[in-house]
Amino acid sequence: MPELPEVENACRILLRSKLPGRTIERVDVGWAPTVKQPSLEDFVLGLQSRRVEAVSRRGKYILLPLDNGETFIIHLGMTGGLSVRPSAQELDPMVRHSFRLDDGRTLRFRDPRKFGHLWLTANLDATLPPLGPEPLSPDFTAAALASRLENRNAPVKALLLEQSVVAGLGNLYVDESLFLAGIHPSRESGSLTVPEIEGLHRAILDSLTAANAIYDRAREAEWPDPPSALHTWSLPRKEGEPCPRCAAPFDSLRIRGRGTFCCPVCQPLPEPAIREKAKTSPKPATPIC
Repeated sequence: MPELPEVENACRILLRSKLPGRTIERVDVGWAPTVKQPSLEDFVLGLQSRRVEAVSRRGKYILLPLDNGETFIIHLGMTGGLSVRPSAQELDPMVRHSFRLDDGRTLRFRDPRKFGHLWLTANLDATLPPLGPEPLSPDFTAAALASRLENRNAPVKALLLEQSVVAGLGNLYVDESLFLAGIHPSRESGSLTVPEIEGLHRAILDSLTAANAIYDRAREAEWPDPPSALHTWSLPRKEGEPCPRCAAPFDSLRIRGRGTFCCPVCQPLPEPAIREKAKTSPKPATPIC
């Protein structure tokens, strides 16, 4: 599923294409179940003759505010992508929805697996699910992350995937962040120390910033046909592949149903006795030298 860097790249493609300021003249929905709100008829009529004022993102949702105060929301699903093309250009058969603009171009939503979603709403907060802070915003500090992890027994991998904890993180970049921070994905969230949380916070910022930079370079180099999905992480996503740090074979496991990859050497789990002591002791455990 597209994660924050992929969705951010889609937003930057729309900005690079100068979508803001353009008016939607015609709406063609090729797969009705994609439209979640309002009814299909109201969605089509509500978008026609509306001007796109801006392009922004909240978590994995693309937001297109319109000139009447409503917001056109797009979720790319697993394989979705957006482009703005001349209307006369041949249509890719995987384009499910198109929105003709007033300048002779068309906003196209390519969605091979039909997992994308579309909304048109006057109440953004009521439409979107509860979302945590944006990880690249000033609100996302190490202290903010700590407050969301403390006293939680869930595996840190599972908790970071909850969009109410951090908006926009997904399977790939959670694994990458935990690898960079040297934290095993099955660690109980509440067991992380302050230095570990600070390291995890830095790793989240570093992994997302690096991914955005890769997309920025590729988008400019390959314009007007920029890629929508790139390999932007450093860890191998195959069991037994060598760790890029220590060459130990990577582990594959499932955490709350999600495929997970980690290095057993660089991301060690505390010994069971130490974990149990840390959980039950009323005082901090004495450091082991």
